[in-house]
Amino acid sequence: MRNIVAVAGLPGSGKTTVARIIEKRGYTYLSLGDVVRAEAQKSGLSPDRVAVTLRLDRGRRAVAHRLLSSVRLGQRAVIDGVRSIEEIDAIEEALGTVFLIYVVASRKTRYNRLASRGRGDDPATYAQFLLRDIRELRFGLADLLARADYVLVNENKPIEDIEQEISYIL
Repeated sequence: MRNIVAVAGLPGSGKTTVARIIEKRGYTYLSLGDVVRAEAQKSGLSPDRVAVTLRLDRGRRAVAHRLLSSVRLGQRAVIDGVRSIEEIDAIEEALGTVFLIYVVASRKTRYNRLASRGRGDDPATYAQFLLRDIRELRFGLADLLARADYVLVNENKPIEDIEQEISYIL
């Protein structure tokens, strides 16, 4: 049984969909993006600016440390939106071994998902989408692909297939 599952991937890849499926299997859902959005709301800054500022001012583990204050040792949790090896390290130091799922989808699919999602921090243009990808990769997201315990391809799959795949790996 895996107690701590982390989900990583570029924006629009389907991280939250995967994490919510795992939540239905009895895991507590936690989102690093929610930490950033809450801080953005408090500070009046954009989530993009807060994501960068927190990590530059307080280190690559800053967002994970804020999230970890609400997690109990021994709790089964799925952590949505891990961005770097340093965040994985912080989570493992606090909670134990992390099983990392890296979700991938094509650029076209991801852009279409973000364009239809309607969240305030979604890119309005394709150029903004590409810049966001670059920012996410600079956080260390690409390094997580090499660290992943499982790579889930989320391209034109029915939700039932994703659920079955998750049943297989967990």
